[in-house]
Amino acid sequence: MATSVRVIRRYVWLIDTIRRAGNITLAEINRKWMDERTLRLENEGEIPERTFHRHRLAIADIFGIDIQCNRYNGNTYYIENEDALNEPTFTSWLFNGLAIDNQLLGNKDIAKRILFEETPGGMDYMSPAIEALSKSRVIYMTYRRFNFSEAVEHTVEPYGLKQSGRRWYLVGKIQGNDSLTVFALDRIESLDISDTTFETDASINLDTFFDEVIGVNVDDDYDSIKVAIRVFGRQRAYVESLPLHKSQRLVTNTSEYSDYELILRPEYEFQREILRLGPDVEVLSPDWLREEIKWLAEETAKRYAIEK
Repeated sequence: MATSVRVIRRYVWLIDTIRRAGNITLAEINRKWMDERTLRLENEGEIPERTFHRHRLAIADIFGIDIQCNRYNGNTYYIENEDALNEPTFTSWLFNGLAIDNQLLGNKDIAKRILFEETPGGMDYMSPAIEALSKSRVIYMTYRRFNFSEAVEHTVEPYGLKQSGRRWYLVGKIQGNDSLTVFALDRIESLDISDTTFETDASINLDTFFDEVIGVNVDDDYDSIKVAIRVFGRQRAYVESLPLHKSQRLVTNTSEYSDYELILRPEYEFQREILRLGPDVEVLSPDWLREEIKWLAEETAKRYAIEK
């Protein structure tokens, strides 16, 4: 294992050890370190205090994780901003992936029993997309949309990346357009970073751009409105633990059903999510959406009414 990779893995091990303990002394960290069979070299001893503090500084610089010492609790160490490891950021995604990988590194049998969803592809464009973002460089891209036979060339100003479902998406402006466009990485056929820079539109905030939708389909044909749904049976626990949208609010709870209100654009992806939950979810309002879901369900039923 290359030295730089081993050091990064040790940083991840240290963060994970402190996070799992909550509060832990350096002596306790070293006891766990001496039991480590994958990252610690065979003849390597405990982590010296000076090295430990260098690791703390490096971890703050690389991961933005602050390891602090509580001198009033036996000089125990803790992660001051632990929420940063649970937020939907690239850093937390990277850290949690490496923490799992550390656990699997020396155990191939266990690794075979940890199953991941397969992504459609396009991950080789992730790195150049991030580079273009960091340098505010225009991208030359060849992109083939779903159900289109020919690819189209675009000149794009990249604004960000978003994960939804099993796909990663590049969010950017096609030069000449004022609005943002979303490109699935697995539909990109070529991507080149130009030498041309651009000024980002300060009025665009990706943190809020997708607030009104589920997924990545920001359809201007739909306004953000209040939607009421009723959830029956076991699906209530599912919807409660994994809300359909961050605006979801419980209104009524009975022994048979729960009613929720959401404020969002009820576009394609939301409608398909309602249909995915089957007969255990009913749209109460607005009436036009209720009728739309009813029609879609009836059209689905017609497919099964046709004998093979």
